[in-house]
Amino acid sequence: MADTAVKESSSFAATTGMIEVHPIATALGAEIHGLDLSRPLDNGDVAAIRSALLEHLVIFFRRQDLSPDQHKTFTANFGALQIDHMVAGWGNHPEIMELVKEPGDTKTFGANWHADVTFQEAPSLGSALYALEVPGLGGDTLFANMYMAYDALSDGMKRMLGAMTAHHCAYPAY
Repeated sequence: MADTAVKESSSFAATTGMIEVHPIATALGAEIHGLDLSRPLDNGDVAAIRSALLEHLVIFFRRQDLSPDQHKTFTANFGALQIDHMVAGWGNHPEIMELVKEPGDTKTFGANWHADVTFQEAPSLGSALYALEVPGLGGDTLFANMYMAYDALSDGMKRMLGAMTAHHCAYPAY
């Protein structure tokens, strides 16, 4: 059975001040306050963010104002940036994909249930979504804690799945 205890907020001392981590749900997700991501981060800041990501699986930084270069500088703290060879990059930034959905559009990029770049032999740590415009209602991006999903399976289902091998390929989606 999944642990449903409410997690306490935590704080990390960092050179730039105090980073506060506030869980937003029991399964996953936390907001991090106390950082300006447009500025270079020190090792303590990066370690605190990584720790929060590993614990909460999805982290949010509200009210940030980043240029494309600042976005790339921030994300490079967590590994090499990837270029998607199936989707064109944005302008002079091949590492950034522009995802746009206008009112009335009937198709959405990544509309089916998916996990970013898990089809790659050595996938990156994650994806960094920087939302410039969000609707007041709807436009939801959903996340799932696959650790909890697996833990909730019966022992018989875990044994059956443990004996299987999967092949993940993204080409059919493109």
